[in-house]
Amino acid sequence: MATVKQLHNERYGDYFEVTNKNGVTLLLSPFGARALELVLPLAEGPRNVLVGFDTIEGHKGKYFNASIGPVAGRIAKAQFELEGKVYQTEANQKGNTLHGGFHGFDLETWTGTPFEKEGASGVVFTLERNDGDYGFPGNLKVEAIYTLTDEDEYKFGFTATTDQATLFNPTNHGYYNLTGSPSNPIDEHRLEVHASKVAETRDDVTTTGELLPVSGTKFDFFTEKTIGDTMLDDPFVLDKDQEQALVLTAPDGKVALTLTTTEPAVVIYTTGESEVGYEMNGGPMTLHGSVAIEPQKIPGTESYPQFGSITLTPDKPYFAESQFKLTYQ
Repeated sequence: MATVKQLHNERYGDYFEVTNKNGVTLLLSPFGARALELVLPLAEGPRNVLVGFDTIEGHKGKYFNASIGPVAGRIAKAQFELEGKVYQTEANQKGNTLHGGFHGFDLETWTGTPFEKEGASGVVFTLERNDGDYGFPGNLKVEAIYTLTDEDEYKFGFTATTDQATLFNPTNHGYYNLTGSPSNPIDEHRLEVHASKVAETRDDVTTTGELLPVSGTKFDFFTEKTIGDTMLDDPFVLDKDQEQALVLTAPDGKVALTLTTTEPAVVIYTTGESEVGYEMNGGPMTLHGSVAIEPQKIPGTESYPQFGSITLTPDKPYFAESQFKLTYQ
């Protein structure tokens, strides 16, 4: 049966260890409500497929494996209009608000409550934000929920309530390298993404409101292929008739992650030159050393009604959940 323990060590401070009956181990931290490690029990030995820093201190100011919010991605010009009122948020990247600004969810220490139930265990992290905090309206109550099941399912999701209309589009910013080390480039990883379109972006990575077909472009992963030297920081809009969102497979074929999600899009980001040399848990980061997979609503939805809505209102609590089926040998 899956179990959860609350532990402390010098590297991670206070953290939770979740283990299922098959020996899969998930480490979670209250800082940023983030995952630290996801260790799979391969026949040849354990392999950590999450890319994170050696210490909790290393994660400060970095998005690796954190809960991101209140709004993941970029709010263009660090402002938005809601119910006739213009709100100004923190411009922390090129005049835009990235991942909630200078005071995003990733920098908060959440309250963690472990749980165990039949066939699954995990942690519910809770956080409260006050009306007006960092430019966002509404008194907000958020849960980030991590679950590991005995069926080798790694789940993460969010619930939220507010007392007035606000924007809310969180994500889990997981970074992955299925070889077990970010010193190995992800070029030979195989990726399949069930998305016929991507959201067009400008040079500053804000979205334009247009959707572009992936066919014949570098974004065409509808049929599995190696990532190669492709650099990505793009929202893939998932096809609604596909049960699976994506599949990522290790070069040696011994590990695969299969994503299903309630979200309509997934941002895929490949690490580049700015991350080279980071001292990570599995060794120093190389160029193209990891891939981030971020299920969410399409960034920029607050400006483009054709994308839907990311307005959270008091009458309708928020819920979203994503799941990786873990396959290993």
